[in-house]
Amino acid sequence: MQAEQDSPEWREAYRGRAGIEGTVSQAVRGPGLRRSRYQGLAKAHLQNVLIGMAISIRRLGAHYATTTRTDRRPTRVHALCTQHGIATAA
Repeated sequence: MQAEQDSPEWREAYRGRAGIEGTVSQAVRGPGLRRSRYQGLAKAHLQNVLIGMAISIRRLGAHYATTTRTDRRPTRVHALCTQHGIATAA
Protein backbone atom coordinates (compact mmCIF):
# COMPACT_ATOMS: atom_id res chain seq x y z
CA MET A 1 0.00 0.00 0.00
CA GLN A 2 2.82 2.42 0.79
CA ALA A 3 4.45 1.81 -2.58
CA GLU A 4 1.11 2.38 -4.30
CA GLN A 5 0.62 5.66 -2.42
CA ASP A 6 3.91 6.99 -3.78
CA SER A 7 2.65 6.81 -7.36
CA PRO A 8 1.46 9.99 -9.12
CA GLU A 9 -1.77 8.24 -10.21
CA TRP A 10 -2.74 7.53 -6.60
CA ARG A 11 -1.96 11.07 -5.53
CA GLU A 12 -4.10 12.48 -8.34
CA ALA A 13 -7.02 10.24 -7.36
CA TYR A 14 -6.65 11.13 -3.68
CA ARG A 15 -6.58 14.87 -4.42
CA GLY A 16 -10.24 14.72 -5.45
CA ARG A 17 -11.18 12.71 -2.39
CA ALA A 18 -9.43 15.15 -0.07
CA GLY A 19 -11.54 18.02 -1.42
CA ILE A 20 -14.74 16.06 -0.93
CA GLU A 21 -13.75 15.06 2.61
CA GLY A 22 -13.26 18.74 3.48
CA THR A 23 -16.71 19.63 2.16
CA VAL A 24 -18.38 16.81 4.08
CA SER A 25 -16.51 17.80 7.25
CA GLN A 26 -17.64 21.42 6.84
CA ALA A 27 -21.25 20.31 6.35
CA VAL A 28 -21.20 18.03 9.39
CA ARG A 29 -19.55 20.52 11.75
CA GLY A 30 -21.55 23.60 10.74
CA PRO A 31 -25.21 22.97 9.97
CA GLY A 32 -25.24 19.37 11.22
CA LEU A 33 -25.70 17.33 8.07
CA ARG A 34 -25.70 14.01 9.89
CA ARG A 35 -29.13 14.56 11.43
CA SER A 36 -32.30 15.60 9.70
CA ARG A 37 -34.87 17.88 11.28
CA TYR A 38 -37.66 16.41 9.18
CA GLN A 39 -39.23 13.04 8.62
CA GLY A 40 -39.59 11.86 5.07
CA LEU A 41 -37.21 11.56 2.20
CA ALA A 42 -38.43 14.63 0.31
CA LYS A 43 -38.05 17.00 3.26
CA ALA A 44 -34.69 15.54 4.26
CA HIS A 45 -33.49 15.94 0.68
CA LEU A 46 -34.65 19.55 0.65
CA GLN A 47 -32.73 20.19 3.88
CA ASN A 48 -29.57 18.69 2.37
CA VAL A 49 -29.91 20.82 -0.76
CA LEU A 50 -30.37 23.97 1.32
CA ILE A 51 -27.33 23.09 3.45
CA GLY A 52 -25.30 22.65 0.26
CA MET A 53 -26.45 26.04 -1.00
CA ALA A 54 -25.57 27.67 2.33
CA ILE A 55 -22.08 26.18 2.27
CA SER A 56 -21.56 27.40 -1.30
CA ILE A 57 -22.69 30.92 -0.40
CA ARG A 58 -20.42 30.96 2.63
CA ARG A 59 -17.45 29.84 0.54
CA LEU A 60 -18.19 32.48 -2.08
CA GLY A 61 -18.32 35.11 0.63
CA ALA A 62 -14.98 33.96 2.02
CA HIS A 63 -13.46 33.91 -1.47
CA TYR A 64 -14.56 37.44 -2.33
CA ALA A 65 -13.96 38.98 1.10
CA THR A 66 -11.99 42.19 0.70
CA THR A 67 -10.89 42.44 4.31
CA THR A 68 -8.06 40.28 5.50
CA ARG A 69 -8.01 38.54 8.81
CA THR A 70 -5.78 40.12 11.39
CA ASP A 71 -3.25 38.00 13.20
CA ARG A 72 -4.23 37.00 16.68
CA ARG A 73 -2.29 38.62 19.45
CA PRO A 74 0.04 36.28 21.29
CA THR A 75 -1.11 34.64 24.48
CA ARG A 76 0.12 36.04 27.76
CA VAL A 77 2.43 33.07 28.28
CA HIS A 78 3.94 33.46 24.80
CA ALA A 79 4.42 37.21 25.32
CA LEU A 80 6.20 36.59 28.63
CA CYS A 81 8.43 33.92 27.10
CA THR A 82 9.32 36.22 24.21
CA GLN A 83 9.93 39.14 26.57
CA HIS A 84 12.37 37.09 28.66
CA GLY A 85 14.09 35.48 25.70
CA ILE A 86 12.79 31.98 26.36
CA ALA A 87 11.01 31.61 23.00
CA THR A 88 11.29 33.34 19.66
CA ALA A 89 8.39 35.36 18.26
CA ALA A 90 6.15 33.22 16.06
